[in-house]
Amino acid sequence: MLKTININLLNKEDFLEKYNDNDVSADFLEYLIKKGKNISKKDDLVLNIKVDFKNDLNIKDMLIQTLNKEYLNTVNDHYFNNLFQIMLFLLGIIFLSLSTLFKEDNIWKEILLIGGWVPIWEMLELELFSDVRGRKRKFIIKKLINSKINII
Repeated sequence: MLKTININLLNKEDFLEKYNDNDVSADFLEYLIKKGKNISKKDDLVLNIKVDFKNDLNIKDMLIQTLNKEYLNTVNDHYFNNLFQIMLFLLGIIFLSLSTLFKEDNIWKEILLIGGWVPIWEMLELELFSDVRGRKRKFIIKKLINSKINII
């Protein structure tokens, strides 16, 4: 199925960053990603960008370059998120292992037991929620990069 995103750019400030004319606006990029939330794998995407200002920019190339940078940032975030999950898991295992050293029930055993489960719960929360959002964001950005872009 063909999905179309229509965008009207009234001036350069709608497309470019406020303080740097070489970068695409983060607001514009987030708008594109938000509009791409309902895209499925089978859908073909077309971006129709209507430019209402004197176009001395190469909008298509700038947009694709910025989307590629954002995709790499999302991949790096996923990588660091995975490292953080491993560290939380190891910390939880260490605390749980230390809690088994105490033979009788006392406050230190309970503190270590709770202190071991909290990082493991946090790791699971990151896996279930943050990773899912990151994968969806990567998918949308990849679809936007591979979409047909029409500058009108």
